Amino acid sequence: MTDLKNKIALVTGAGSGIGRATSVALSVKGAKVIVTDRNEDSGNNSVENIISNGGKAVFYKLDVSNSSEIETVIKKIFDIEGSIDLAVNNAGIGGNFDGIHKLSLKDWNNTININLTGVFCCMQNEIKYMLKQGAGRIVNVASMAGIKGVGGGSAYCASKHGVLGLTKSAAIEYGSHNIRVNAVCPGFIETEMIKQVPKKILEFNTLVNPMKRVGDSKEVADSIVWLLSEESSFVNGSSMNIDGGYGNV
Repeated sequence: MTDLKNKIALVTGAGSGIGRATSVALSVKGAKVIVTDRNEDSGNNSVENIISNGGKAVFYKLDVSNSSEIETVIKKIFDIEGSIDLAVNNAGIGGNFDGIHKLSLKDWNNTININLTGVFCCMQNEIKYMLKQGAGRIVNVASMAGIKGVGGGSAYCASKHGVLGLTKSAAIEYGSHNIRVNAVCPGFIETEMIKQVPKKILEFNTLVNPMKRVGDSKEVADSIVWLLSEESSFVNGSSMNIDGGYGNV
C-alpha cells in the first residue's frame, strides 16, 4: 500500500482539475501538500478541502510563466519545509485552437511559455534541491496530445511533445542521483480545460475512444501518486497513457 507519510509534495496548478485531485490523493497517502496556483481563491479552496478531511497542506501563489517567481517560491518552500520530496508539474493551459495559418505568435508563445518553459523552470529549481537532499521524484503532466497530433491544437501539441522530451532527458541525467522523472499523458478529462476544446474534437473522441467516455481527474491523480511512490521504484523516463485507449486508435 502506498505510504507517503512525512513526504513534502509540491503540486503546480493545484487549484482545480487534475492538480486539485492529485493534491487530495497525495494528502490521503500522508504527504504534506504544497498547493500552488496563480489563482489564490482556487488554491486556498484546495487547501481547505485537504485540511477539512484531516490532511496537511499550505498554499503558495505561483505563476509558472514567471521564472523569477518560480525560483523565489521554490526556494522559500525548501527553506521552510526542509525538503521537496515529490513534485507534480501540472500547471498548463489549452491555449488557442486556431489553425496554424491563423494562430498568432503571441498565442503560440503564451502556450509554450506556460506549458513547456514553465515545466522546465519548475524542474530546474526542484532538481536543484533534490540533488542537495539526495533524492526526489517528479511527475510532469503532459497529454495524449504529446503523443498524437490534434488538428487545431498545434501550440498545445508542440508544448506537450516538448514536456515528454524534457521528461526523458531529465530521467537520463538524474537517474543515477536517485531522482526519478516520469510523465502522465491524460486523454480528455472532465475538467475546466475541456470546455476550451472545440465540440467537434470532443465528439470525435467519444466516437473513437474504446471506452466511449472522458476520464475523471481522480483516475489521473491515482496514477500520478503511484509514479511518486516506492511501488514504481524502477520506473524512470516513462510516459503513462491515461486516455481510455484513445492513443491506440
